[in-house]
Amino acid sequence: MAGAVESLNVSVAAAVILYEAQRQRAAQGMYDRCRLDEDTCQRLLFEWGYRRLARIYRRSGEPYPGLGPEGEIVGR
Repeated sequence: MAGAVESLNVSVAAAVILYEAQRQRAAQGMYDRCRLDEDTCQRLLFEWGYRRLARIYRRSGEPYPGLGPEGEIVGR
């Protein structure tokens, strides 16, 4: 490194490592599709994106509504 800096900040070093890991995974096509089955993927997206609403649906025993391409609730 040039200049007066003698070491990398730990957060910067972690960011560099995570960026490189993400870059390598993207180059191998690991982010091209969801590796879970479609039902599991949609269920997890709904539960993580709409935690309170998911709790209400679970209590009522109703199935979750579908999600659109931008994560918006579609259907009922």
